[in-house]
This record gives sequence, C-alpha cells and structure tokens, in this order.
Amino acid sequence: MKIFYNYKKISKYTKNSTLLVGNFDGVHRGHQKIIESAKKIRSSKNNKVGVLLFDPHPKIFFKKDQKNFLLTQIDTRCEILKSYGIDFVIVLKFSNSVSKMTPRSFCSKILSEGIQMKNIFVGKNFKFGKNRAGDYKYLKDFGERNNFLVSPVDIFKIPASFGKYFKKKIYSSSNVRLAVERGSVKLARNILGRSWFVVGKVIKGDQRGRTIGFPTANIEIDGYVQPKYGVYAVSIEILYKNKKIKSYNGVANFGVRPTFKKINPLLEVYLFDFNLNIYNSALKVTFIDFIRNEKKFLDIKSLKMQLNEDILKAKKILI
Repeated sequence: MKIFYNYKKISKYTKNSTLLVGNFDGVHRGHQKIIESAKKIRSSKNNKVGVLLFDPHPKIFFKKDQKNFLLTQIDTRCEILKSYGIDFVIVLKFSNSVSKMTPRSFCSKILSEGIQMKNIFVGKNFKFGKNRAGDYKYLKDFGERNNFLVSPVDIFKIPASFGKYFKKKIYSSSNVRLAVERGSVKLARNILGRSWFVVGKVIKGDQRGRTIGFPTANIEIDGYVQPKYGVYAVSIEILYKNKKIKSYNGVANFGVRPTFKKINPLLEVYLFDFNLNIYNSALKVTFIDFIRNEKKFLDIKSLKMQLNEDILKAKKILI
C-alpha cells in the first residue's frame, strides 16, 4: 500500500480510482463494510481503492483543548487500512489553508486536479470547505459536471443486543469512544470487530512498582480517548519499527493512582513473567476486559493483596 502526504502529482497512481473520504478513526465494522463495497467496484473495473484522511482530525484542529479524542493514531490507521486491502492512503494535512478552502477550490484542486478519481464514497452528512459550506449535494453536483461519480455511504445499524447502550444505534467512531470511556472495552470490540488498543513509548516513572514487587511499564497515551479509570486485562506486544518482537499477557491500570496522590493520568502495565528493561521501547497494549474501578488503598499491604487478585482474574480472562 502506498501512502501519499501530498495530493499533487499523484494522479499517475490514483487516476480512475475509487476514493473513500473520511477520518476512518478506528476503522470499525461500518468502515469495513464500506471498504468491501468499494472493493467490489475495483474487482469489476480493475481500478484501485484509496482513502483520503485528514490529519489532524478536524475536530481536534478546531478544538485545540480536545487532546484526548482518537481511537487510532494516523500511522496505526494506515496499517489497519492496509490489512483490509486498501491500495493507497492520502493523508491530507488539515491546516489553516485547507480549512479556508472554498468547496469549489477543494473539489477542483484536491479532487479533480490532484487525485483524479473516478468514484467517491462519502457520508451524506459530510461537510467540507470554509465554514463547512460544502455538503454531499454540492459534491455530487460537482462530480456530475466533472466526470466522477459520488455515492452515499450507507449507515449500518448495530445489533439490537448492544444497541440499547447508545442513543444513535449505528456503527460509529463516536460510539466506540463512548464505550471506551465507560470502560466497556468488550462492547467497543463488538463495534470495531477487534479489541481496542493503544501504542505508546515506555517512559521512566517513579519506579514505585518495582519496590513493591510489581514492576510496571509506564506509558503516556496523549491523543487517545481516555478509558475509564481502572484495571484491565490486557495483551501486550513489544514493538520494534512497528513490528512485533514478542507478546505477553498482563494487567494495566489507567488513572491517577490516588494511593500515591498523583494527579496526571497514566497507563501502567504489568507484564506476566517478564523482567527485562524496556525503557524507550514501544508497546502495543490491547484492552481485553475491564476488571475493576481504580481506588485508593489505605496502605501498601492492601494494595499488594488487591494486585494479586487482579492478576488472578486477568489470567482467567486471558486463558
């Protein structure tokens, strides 16, 4: 799969392709159904299928204080899209100049002159251009005048068995975020089609876990949506250049560690049967199930007793 960071001079590769436009955060089951629809066009007309992403996410761009929002960072998203058979991804830097483009300028410069696709899949609620003046109808009319077809993206309903948890009963990134924020990582998995995970660099902490017999890897997950404070059963992959080196099971605590009077949220991961130094390594932490809420302990002894119980529960879950 090819990744382009500039929409100019790429038409030799992208011309007559089928293009999916959106943020595709999480690449959930709804996204996957859209990709399958686009791939059917590819098989019948032998053209490529690509995705146009925006980085940063427009909601983050316009709301500078909304730091904890994403389900997947852009590089992870590209890897997931590759696994679903996408031929190319265009990462469009969402800047002041892009945000101020008129709908006509966006369609002319980026789509018609730059990408030169033949088909576009986009949501009917898609807004673009300065002041969000462009919409699905504008794009469709422009396509009819400029020799490309615009098709609406279907909205897929989630099964009734877990739809009761959401107001909008559809596959959406917003519903996945809501599930993660509630600690309902199993529910998030049902919408995503796989368990939710984060990738982060191991940083040096206060090393208190080592002194009580539970050495942990500390990971900052800035930019990601924040899961509910508490303890989770997790699987962990040690990564090198985004490639898996080795896998482990473990438990993770996300929160402010009230026992030690901390205030900044941190992800702490305890890997089973592991005692190597992994500072500065990257870890992929996959959230399998929620075990309990974070709580404050009266002393270290009661904390250690609880940690042993957490580990036993996690091992049963992860078997």
